[in-house]
Amino acid sequence: MRKQMEGDNQRRRALARQARERGRQASETGASLSASKQLTHLDQSKRAGPPPAGRHKPDSTRRGPAPPPAAPPPTTRPRSERGPGATPAAAGIGYRELVDDVGRRAGVDFDTAKVAAEATVLALAWALDQGARERLLQAVPVKLHDVVPVDGIERHRDLPGFVGEVARISGRTPEQARRQAEATLAALADHDGDLVAPLHVPDGLRALLGPAAGGRTRTEAAGR
Repeated sequence: MRKQMEGDNQRRRALARQARERGRQASETGASLSASKQLTHLDQSKRAGPPPAGRHKPDSTRRGPAPPPAAPPPTTRPRSERGPGATPAAAGIGYRELVDDVGRRAGVDFDTAKVAAEATVLALAWALDQGARERLLQAVPVKLHDVVPVDGIERHRDLPGFVGEVARISGRTPEQARRQAEATLAALADHDGDLVAPLHVPDGLRALLGPAAGGRTRTEAAGR
């Protein structure tokens, strides 16, 4: 075996020498030992067709097209929708402005006026019919009726009973309750002229309403 390999080598050397004498490369005649491997490697380096499949991702470092940046998610803002028959809460009536007005008319501080306004609105809402009650509660600030007394509210459509209910809810005397209820209704009428008059307030309570709210003055009520 060793002698055969030496003979092959001598023959290859002779062929290589002949190739050089002819001005050719030894690899071109197949005389080089690794010629077949070199030619095969050269052919594989010039491989045609698409790149081999793999898990390589194209990027700028591989001289391939970089993937496009991810688009940011669209930002949407929630919209508040109102029904066709919905009445905007406290339309034109601000909570603090209304309570300040009640306190100025009744001659009391803000906290006392707030309790008086709440008691008057709740007692009046229960004295009205269903439709007028909904109209009133939708028009006035929510803070005036969002808390209902634990023992409930009694319905009174007469003046003594109504004033007594306002006094019970607010913790005031009947005289104080009447004065503060008058101040609350007058402030509501001034802040929304179309609110109190169409409520169809019971006749027994109209003595609490001023002329601007469709009621009578105290002199007219006393004469009646």
